[in-house]
Amino acid sequence: MRSLAIAVAFGLAGGSVPALADDTAWQPGTAFDWSGGFIGAQAGYIGGNGHFYGSGDTAHPEPDGFVGGFYTGANYQFGNDIVVGVEADIAWSGARDSVLVYDATGAPWPADYPVVQKIDWTGAMRARFGYAVDRWLPYVAGGVAFASVSQRLVGAIENFDANYTGWTAGVGAEYAVTDKIIVRADYRYSDLGSKSFEVLGAPPLNISLKTHSARLGIAFKF
Repeated sequence: MRSLAIAVAFGLAGGSVPALADDTAWQPGTAFDWSGGFIGAQAGYIGGNGHFYGSGDTAHPEPDGFVGGFYTGANYQFGNDIVVGVEADIAWSGARDSVLVYDATGAPWPADYPVVQKIDWTGAMRARFGYAVDRWLPYVAGGVAFASVSQRLVGAIENFDANYTGWTAGVGAEYAVTDKIIVRADYRYSDLGSKSFEVLGAPPLNISLKTHSARLGIAFKF
């Protein structure tokens, strides 16, 4: 009788092991879904390449400094893990530079008549294309760029402040830390074009600006 009880006990234990294994076996989770809207904050570095040109005189300021602001948009993920999205952003900047002006012979103007260029804020509306690797999303992005720029020639009467519009393109990568929190690293190049300004008693002054920036961001997905 004792032998039978031991045999039954082992038999029950042996039968319960597979059941327990089935209940506790690791089950892979579903892949992260990038579809949805998001809103976030970003900060980083911006550098510019400006060009002042008029009647043979030139100056090349390179304003650079901090940039920070907000972004928002939405993504849609297809079944083949391709992700498309749109986003808009605005960022304030402290990028500034003051440089000498050179005449047509290459000689500098007096040091107390420099060119000053400051990027006040930038913005963009971009389309994004990426490929999801679960919680990773590398992407390329491009669209329309905007910037408000304060610029002047010290000693001149005219005001050369302007709002520029151009194009932008860049790359980046995002990572979903949780289902709601997404961090990113983003690089972009922007060509903001050129504007022409009337100068009293002189040929028009043309001012162009190109920028590049690297930013880190964190966003909430909803």
